[in-house]
Amino acid sequence: MTIAVPTTTRHWRSGLSHAMRSEWTKLVSLRSTKVTLLVTVAGTLLVTYLSSRSALHHSRQWYQGFDPTNQSLTGLAVGSLAIGVLGVLAMTGEYGAGTIRSSLAAVPRREVLMSAKVLVVGLCTLVIGEALSFASFFFGQAILSGGAPTATLNQPGVVRAVALSGAFLALFALLGLGLGAIIRHTAGAIAAFAGVTLLLPILLHGISGDPARFAPEIIFANSVSAVVAQQAGALSATIGTVLMVMYCAAALIMGAAVLNRRDA
Repeated sequence: MTIAVPTTTRHWRSGLSHAMRSEWTKLVSLRSTKVTLLVTVAGTLLVTYLSSRSALHHSRQWYQGFDPTNQSLTGLAVGSLAIGVLGVLAMTGEYGAGTIRSSLAAVPRREVLMSAKVLVVGLCTLVIGEALSFASFFFGQAILSGGAPTATLNQPGVVRAVALSGAFLALFALLGLGLGAIIRHTAGAIAAFAGVTLLLPILLHGISGDPARFAPEIIFANSVSAVVAQQAGALSATIGTVLMVMYCAAALIMGAAVLNRRDA
């Protein structure tokens, strides 16, 4: 028995595949992509080095509650900001250059174009994030072995923290992509992303109940990348990740709505 595939489904898949190839070509050919990735890698490894070096040769009492995994992943805070900017640029770069009109002419169905951007940016930054997370971990542990407690992937919770930290970088990129789609202006979208990740925790920290623990960067630092509890009342890694996925979904849905309703 042969089951016919609806024409609309075939057209959707064909259009999405074509759009993804186009988005991949645009992403890897942009100079801003290369510069942002260079800043992401260099900044992450530099902060990892400085953070790990600062933890060497302290007293035994100083190391009580010390988390070698979290210490070696500190540099990813810089990576999260830089890779979020990459997500912003993946959308706003087309508006700034005026190429969004060409993209919409090639892919008239805007939901297909948005889906292609989400998939390409998400998959690319997931691979980059995982590679950078594991590189930071091993780099940091090599430095800590010179005079501080260390961690290995065999220890409970370590693989989860490292792998989930890499995935979290991809979520930061998707959050940036969603903000870029909503605001459509590079400077404004980057400012909004910086406000959500950097300024918001500072503003919320002094409020009763410490709602700052629900902010993306605080979730990343105190929940996702931690094996040892970093702060009283911190969210679990699972709840923090689900919350971040919800933030990204909200930004992307709003961005898709703006793309559908506004002229290029």
